[in-house]
Formats: sequence, C-alpha cells, structure tokens
Amino acid sequence: MDVVNCSSLGEIRKNIDSLDMEIVSLLARRGKYVQQAVKFKSNYSKIEDKKRVDEIIAKVTSYSRELNFDPTVIEKIYSFLIEVYIQLEKEKFLNP
Repeated sequence: MDVVNCSSLGEIRKNIDSLDMEIVSLLARRGKYVQQAVKFKSNYSKIEDKKRVDEIIAKVTSYSRELNFDPTVIEKIYSFLIEVYIQLEKEKFLNP
C-alpha cells in the first residue's frame, strides 16, 4: 500500500482528493455491475442474498488484515456500501 509520508495538511488533503477520484470511479463501476445483476434475478426477493453479503464482508475484512488496516472499519464501510447497492438494485428491478 503506497502511502507517502506527508509534510503538511495540504499535502494530505491533496492525496485524499486524488484517492477520492479513484474511489468514486470504482464505486460507479461496481454499481454498474450491481445494476446488471438484476437481469439474472428471477424475482425481487432474490435481490438480498445474506450468504453473499457475508462472503463479501469476510473477503474484504481479510484483505484489510493483509494490508494491516482495521478490519472493523472496512466491515462498517462495506456493510453500508452493500445496503446502498441493494437499494440501487431494487430500484433497477422495479424500473428496468
């Protein structure tokens, strides 16, 4: 994980802003895949898949540990992220 040792708050903010651009791009790409998933779900009740959510949370918290970053933070972020994407998928299902 490339993190430079910054010498000012301005430099930190510049690096965070750059990362935010990348994160938004990735979130948008992920969201487009989520919307595509609707094509493969036969009914509304299949949108929420607890087993799949648990698998994702386990995977990302494992990645977090590998990067020596607090897995609790990642779990909270992803739990919220997945809930938002579930809502997006439900909207797409109801309004194709």
